[in-house]
Amino acid sequence: MTISAAIAESQGRPAELEGLTQIRNASRLLDHGHTALRRVVLDVAAAGLRAADPAAAVGRLVRLDNGLLRAGDRCFNLDAVRSVVLLGAGKASLPIAAAMERMLGDRVSGGLVVGRRGTSRGRVRTEVAEADHPVPSAASLAAGRRLAAIADGVRPGDLVITAFTGGSSALACLPPEGVPFAAKQHLHSLLLDSGASIAEINTVRKHVSALKGGRLADRLRGASILNFTVSDVVGDSVDLLCDPVVPDTTTTREAVAVLERCGLWSEIAPEVRQHLLSERSESPSLAGADITTVVLLTGAVVVERMADRVRELGRQPVILGSAFEGEAATLGGFVGMLAAESSARGRPFAPGSVLVGAGGEATVTIRRSGEVDVGLGGPNQETALGFARAAGRGRAVVAAAFLDSDGSDGGTEAAGGCVDSSTAASAATAGIDLGDAFARHDSAATLRLLGDLVMTGSTGTNVSDLWVVAIDAAEHDAAGPGAAGRPAGAP
Repeated sequence: MTISAAIAESQGRPAELEGLTQIRNASRLLDHGHTALRRVVLDVAAAGLRAADPAAAVGRLVRLDNGLLRAGDRCFNLDAVRSVVLLGAGKASLPIAAAMERMLGDRVSGGLVVGRRGTSRGRVRTEVAEADHPVPSAASLAAGRRLAAIADGVRPGDLVITAFTGGSSALACLPPEGVPFAAKQHLHSLLLDSGASIAEINTVRKHVSALKGGRLADRLRGASILNFTVSDVVGDSVDLLCDPVVPDTTTTREAVAVLERCGLWSEIAPEVRQHLLSERSESPSLAGADITTVVLLTGAVVVERMADRVRELGRQPVILGSAFEGEAATLGGFVGMLAAESSARGRPFAPGSVLVGAGGEATVTIRRSGEVDVGLGGPNQETALGFARAAGRGRAVVAAAFLDSDGSDGGTEAAGGCVDSSTAASAATAGIDLGDAFARHDSAATLRLLGDLVMTGSTGTNVSDLWVVAIDAAEHDAAGPGAAGRPAGAP
């Protein structure tokens, strides 16, 4: 199915697609396999996306009363500030900025918010720039320079409201003095292929930047900073979420250690190595800076709402948590094995259970040797294939959806994949070699051929990955995949 066709499906939906407006190609995902269970996992995933709306979180957590702006544990008297400036970059930053503009109106005097290309039109009145992700482009460099210039114009007495969320490292990119932009781009690409965790990747990027690691906040000395963000990392550490405007807790030595462990120290540009061996790479101290950070959303918050939706559907939620990490294919295979065992033997999870997770991030390690033609995909798509391969061994009636909550898994146009225990057999019938798909990391093409790519479009949020796994008893499979294992009264 083409992207345009998937978008068209979101118009005029039949009753059976109610509640799935976030899933643009829901009807395609529900026309094959274990459709009853697929309906469950997509419904719960859609509930997770709704719960992850950062603009709604602003409405819940921020108040304006007679010129007093209340957020977190702070109250700002807007009548006493010189001006209000709005700065931000990231996948969830535009909705936050729009919500603050609606609240503050003409009190916002200016600023800049950087969004992903094709997602920012008509969102905010503040200056908006479009740039690229996951590898920074010339537009990302221009946006980084513009953010720095605006920050340099801020004065004591100003209130700077910032919205830096996941993706800001690529969308607004400014290399330090002495490091060419091409070397910075190459560094980003190497890190993305390395299999390093997002925490490790950000540890390196913070020390090869003129904005990250608190350097943008350092340019805002004298102003008050009210910072809003959304968590997309395990542990919700703020210097991994919005590091341009909060103190850095990592060191250059740790950044070098990541590069050495991943075998990248000799691969990075000599200018980057030289920079990391200099004192300039250490992040500035922000002691005495007036910074208030409010984390609007975390994976833990979203997963609770997903669990609520499972109960509403008459099933039993099992919360996997919000801290899963590891190689995508391995994670998917492990969860698929657990689900299949539960379906066939009733352990470790009872049939009728729905496993939910929100947060964390799977990784994919890519070795570009030139001997293998690397395909296209993302961690959630590869996790889905790993699940499908494991769940397809033996008797099982299970289905799963794995989504990147921002709607673009691994920089692709798909959010992730929806598969079930019949997917591997369907692939074999169609002559699709799952082993080859894993070897070439070609999950997107494989899932597209199977009709199992999940399309959401840009969601305006980013709480990392959403996982949903529905389990029914294997002995109910006699009715066929379309009605598989549906307990009495369940949807």
